[in-house]
Amino acid sequence: MMEKAQDLPDAGQASAQDADHGWQSAADEWRRNWRVGLAAFLVIGLSHGAYQSLSSLFVLPLQEAFGWSRGQIAFAHYSSLMVAFAAPFIGRAIDRFGPRRIMLGGMALSILIYLGLASMNGSLALFYLLSVLAGVIGLSASGLTCSRVVSQSFVRSRGVSLAIARSGLALASAALPTILFAIIARYGWRAGYMTEALLVLVVALPAAWFWIGRSRTPANVQHRHMDADLPTWLHLLRERRVWLLCLGAGLGYAPATAIMTQLQPLLISKGVEAGSAAALVGMAGIASFAGAIITGSLVDRFWAPGIAFLFACGSAIGTCLLAWHGAIEGPMAGLAILLIGFGLGAEIDVVAYMVARYFGIRSFSTIYGMAVFFIAFSGALGASMLGTAFDRHGNYDAALLVIAASFMAAGCVYLMMGRYPQHKD
Repeated sequence: MMEKAQDLPDAGQASAQDADHGWQSAADEWRRNWRVGLAAFLVIGLSHGAYQSLSSLFVLPLQEAFGWSRGQIAFAHYSSLMVAFAAPFIGRAIDRFGPRRIMLGGMALSILIYLGLASMNGSLALFYLLSVLAGVIGLSASGLTCSRVVSQSFVRSRGVSLAIARSGLALASAALPTILFAIIARYGWRAGYMTEALLVLVVALPAAWFWIGRSRTPANVQHRHMDADLPTWLHLLRERRVWLLCLGAGLGYAPATAIMTQLQPLLISKGVEAGSAAALVGMAGIASFAGAIITGSLVDRFWAPGIAFLFACGSAIGTCLLAWHGAIEGPMAGLAILLIGFGLGAEIDVVAYMVARYFGIRSFSTIYGMAVFFIAFSGALGASMLGTAFDRHGNYDAALLVIAASFMAAGCVYLMMGRYPQHKD
């Protein structure tokens, strides 16, 4: 299942005889481009992706403030449908014009959207509109841009580098819930949205401005990756592996995202105290960080789909534990959250890695955007299903069993990807 990689990350690199120098090459990559990795880490961790992992903290405050039901609040996650349709086209624009300017403009608009959320007056229509805008514009500071920059700047250590950069989201998910919970509890939910706007303005936006696009990657490499002569949509749609990757991403990434959007109220419904539930949300972030780093280290050496399958099995087991009827004990809840967090971290890293390994850098954001289409579309259905299941049945159990089956299906689809191809990029 986990067969040893037979080829180096890209055709034209050093041959197998150079393998002994791999760690030195990886260190050289980081010495040249560490600013790119750090900027991607901060941008992914503090932009819209962070809001997705923290949105469950706003469910109860919005319910109390405006009388909205959990199903009505969860319906906002249908904004992911608009994100789904926009992602391939935004990815295409990134491949043509480069990620930096799209990233900077998008983060500036995201700040205004957070301020709009903080100013809501009880209109569900306004909440839904801002949710749609936040999701679509948030693509500008997501894996579409950051993973592309990292993938073209790091080759020998691509798996670990993607894991480090994208673990910014995992660490934010670990550190921010407790902080944001305290801010919301003391100053109200409006202060929570304003805090997120401030993080983008003060940290993420300056990091992208000064460091993204300023790596020491050779100019001819950058120009080759920005080649306007991209494969046509029809050519990409004929690729069997494109469809497999997109289907696996949708079945694997979306269920974990859906759980995160309802995690705090889900745990409370299982008898976990509110403060402890917020801490467990943070534990999921820690586990996601660990899962991303472990996965990144493994995929640089072993077959990525096999690694993805193993972590998908763990996520399915963790979800089944959450679906256990009645109250869930503290240690049992912790184990379930750890398994789901590990799986989420693996998905964060492995999808981007497989796009680069199977298809190269030139159309990276376009293909990743197609994967995001499947992720966002199924994520909207999953998040809404969880909220609606609670409104209708008073618990999340049936929906969680469906999610566990989805994790297993994702792992099986990844196994159908086959061996890595050699491509000239």
